[in-house]
Amino acid sequence: MTGFLEILLLAAVIYTVARSPRKWQTFGRMVVAFVTVLLLSIIGSAFLRIGDPEVWGLAGRLVGLLLAVFLGWRHIRSLTPAKSKPSEQPRPNDQPERLK
Repeated sequence: MTGFLEILLLAAVIYTVARSPRKWQTFGRMVVAFVTVLLLSIIGSAFLRIGDPEVWGLAGRLVGLLLAVFLGWRHIRSLTPAKSKPSEQPRPNDQPERLK
């Protein structure tokens, strides 16, 4: 069963990849983050034998998607140059004239 949050996160993944200048690199990082979190949650629940495995799988999917979106967004921000304000340098006419 797919919930509203999962659909929203999938849409955010698609938007993030579509907006990235290096789509495959961003997508690869997002997939690695998703798979890592999913495996950690599933293997952790199987090892500890705590709770319902289906709930751990659902939680792992949601957290994995959230982390994938976050890391994709961070990757895009690292690729795009920062927009900075032009420095406030005085114009030549603004400087006081020297006294003769």
